[in-house]
Amino acid sequence: MIFTAVGFAAMVPNIIAVVAAICLVVAIELQVRFVEEPHLRRLHGRVFDDYAASVGRFAPYFGRMNREVLG
Repeated sequence: MIFTAVGFAAMVPNIIAVVAAICLVVAIELQVRFVEEPHLRRLHGRVFDDYAASVGRFAPYFGRMNREVLG
């Protein structure tokens, strides 16, 4: 969804497309950080923490969580 929105904003470079892409990225980040990850942490515990520390949030090696942050 992010790549599509950014591609659309690049294809139709107007303020509405750019603002829509930014809003989409922010909405997805908030959903993942405050809804999905806490749910997975409650459901899987330490296994999820180990997994999150070894992979990227959206792309490999990009946005990995520190073990200190995970607690």
